[in-house]
Amino acid sequence: MDSNSAPQHLVGQLELRISANSVGLYPLPPTDITSDLLATQAMSPQPPPNTTGVICLLSGPLDDFLKYSRQEQSKWLIDIAHDICDPAFLRGSLLVWNGAVQQWRPVAHTDPLTASIYLYDVPVGVIVGLSKMSTRTEKSVTTATGHASTMADRVKRRDGVCWVTGSMYPLINSHICPKRMGDHLARIIFRDFSSASPPIPNLSIYDERFGISLSSTLDAYFDVYELGLRFVSVNQYECHVFRAETPGWVHTIGGELMLPTTMPIMHGRPASPPQPQLATNPPPGLIRWHYLQCVLKKFGHVDYKTLPNIDFWELPLRMEGDSDDDGTDSDAEWPSAALDRGRALQASIEDNEHRHRVITDWIGTV
Repeated sequence: MDSNSAPQHLVGQLELRISANSVGLYPLPPTDITSDLLATQAMSPQPPPNTTGVICLLSGPLDDFLKYSRQEQSKWLIDIAHDICDPAFLRGSLLVWNGAVQQWRPVAHTDPLTASIYLYDVPVGVIVGLSKMSTRTEKSVTTATGHASTMADRVKRRDGVCWVTGSMYPLINSHICPKRMGDHLARIIFRDFSSASPPIPNLSIYDERFGISLSSTLDAYFDVYELGLRFVSVNQYECHVFRAETPGWVHTIGGELMLPTTMPIMHGRPASPPQPQLATNPPPGLIRWHYLQCVLKKFGHVDYKTLPNIDFWELPLRMEGDSDDDGTDSDAEWPSAALDRGRALQASIEDNEHRHRVITDWIGTV
């Protein structure tokens, strides 16, 4: 941190920054992540280049931030700053620029958020890797068999009803992490964000801990990081909606409806696991990771979003059960279905032809 720097005042805006020389950069990930070792290498930041200045992490109007910090005040931003910069160890502290005396001052949990510049300050010599971003933006095809179907059955059987509405039907298995991320990266997320939970050997992205039951309407928001569950206390969460509202309309548990409406408002509504005593519920850290992705989608600054290799590696082709529901594979739900099926079919044909050539050449040498 350069304590002598004087950030420019932002009228009505809040920004969160970090010194560039405290941030390691991620290497180019391999074409395919097929082991925990490859995942660890892809998620291990390299020493930062010899640079100065800051990286802006979050930015937006103060009023928008206050919609989510609510009664938590600055604790909300402190938690988010930890989750972006150092979720496993929480080694940094949050500072705010005091323009009146031209210096940084520490931020307490109970301080109100203000239209100011905040800085996540890490100890000298500590290099952090910023949390990567998940950029899933749409649903895709779901198969009715295999691991995905088994996971959906287990999640629905565990919960029985929606975490938010308590409704029994229609019920969707909403995935906290996209399945295209794969097992190996999912294990790193579990490790970094759920360090208080005991490790699970050979944890799979299809494990029911990576799913929650939601109504089909809420799943549509949750799937694209426009609905997050903010941790309140043990087994208690609060719905936060990150999707912009159309003037005169409001997001409710039944979707975006025109005002006035008697349908319960989604933002601020409580949520909880229907069977809180079960050990197979998602640990709070996984839900925290999903909530962070919602925050980054809404408030992430271009400085952050354009860092090298800051997006999570995901399988390039859609995989079994890649959708976060049990819907159909109709072209209406999956506009690129024909193209993706064609690519998959062509890859299968080429693979079969290659195997045939290998077998033919081997027979010819016998």
